Amino acid sequence: MTRPKTGSVALGIVFFTVFLDLVGFGIVLPLLPFYATELGATPFEVGLIIASYSGMQFLFSPIWGSLSDRYGRRPLLLVGLFGSAVSYVVFGLARSLEVLLLSRVIAGVMGANIPVAQAYIADSTTAERRARGMGLIGAAFGLGFIFGPAIGGGLSPWGYSVPGFVAAGLSLAAATAAWFRLPESLAPENRVRDGIGVLSAVTGRARAAARILRRKRLRGPIGAFFLGTMGFAGFTTIFPLFLENPLGLTALYAGGMFALVGMVSAGVQGALIGPMVERYGERANAAIGALLLATGVIAMGLTQTVVATVLSLIAVGIGWGLMAPSLQSLVSRRALANEQGEVLGVNQSASALARVIGPVAAGWAYGVLGPGLGFVAGGLLIAAAGFWVRLIPGQEISAPAPTPGRVAR
Repeated sequence: MTRPKTGSVALGIVFFTVFLDLVGFGIVLPLLPFYATELGATPFEVGLIIASYSGMQFLFSPIWGSLSDRYGRRPLLLVGLFGSAVSYVVFGLARSLEVLLLSRVIAGVMGANIPVAQAYIADSTTAERRARGMGLIGAAFGLGFIFGPAIGGGLSPWGYSVPGFVAAGLSLAAATAAWFRLPESLAPENRVRDGIGVLSAVTGRARAAARILRRKRLRGPIGAFFLGTMGFAGFTTIFPLFLENPLGLTALYAGGMFALVGMVSAGVQGALIGPMVERYGERANAAIGALLLATGVIAMGLTQTVVATVLSLIAVGIGWGLMAPSLQSLVSRRALANEQGEVLGVNQSASALARVIGPVAAGWAYGVLGPGLGFVAGGLLIAAAGFWVRLIPGQEISAPAPTPGRVAR
């Protein structure tokens, strides 16, 4: 397999791409409930707007992944960056619920290129250094959760439009840098020659997922990632509600506390995940991370004090920082070289579906069962993911150049 020379500048641009996507998502976390309510939304409509972002990612992740396997990673990343800028402009201009919903739909479609960024990392790293590369993307996620909520909360006194315009400017800056400095990572001989079109990608998503999930080596880590992400997404949805009632805190505090989770997660994924995976392996780190994450979420629901909430958030940041990149690396290492985009696209679709179901389920549990049991339910889901990952057998593909046509089971 030919591995094109991409260099640290190119990997930095990919890092910036993922970072900006999460900045946009992070900006929305503390603001969206207030923005939508100001425009007349009911709690149910707020939930629909939140779910629309992940719903679009669920639909479009396999499209981006399959197209990148055929046409290369660079053009798809560029489209995603320019499209994200458009979504943030629409967000800033929203004066009705319909336009606000449209902004999140566009953002979800363009944010579905995360598997392309993951495939770019997979193209550019050896199997042994895959976890470190995925940790780079994980650090971008964490930093996005630092700067996104901080930007959203810090600029909210000037109106909810200003953070959107700032995010649009950042996306345009990243798109310009990628246009001039980002090389292609997928060698021509590793591209899929008989790739499917967009319509076929949509209708064939379920068949692709079923085909991939029939492989034992892929079903385990993708399933565990689905459960863990569903619990984490539910937590991020009800956390602002929890801060307002029963803790009596505002959106400014929500932004700061989300930033704390991002800071801890970025530190873990940027500095610790590589050495820890090299020593203990992906599965062990994913299981430890899931159990820490579950402990933090459950403790938050049971204690319901500001001090305990801060301590729980630290456990949440460490747990997510260990679990997410370890499972993503495990999925990537179990995929063949010419299917990285498709497999990571299915994995991202599973994650997006979890982020659709998780907020809806968490909102229901929060409203019906109360804050305490709402968090406990999400924590138990995450704990189940941790136990599941411990049952996954070791079947990584360690050879750098798999035999063409070989099927992994």
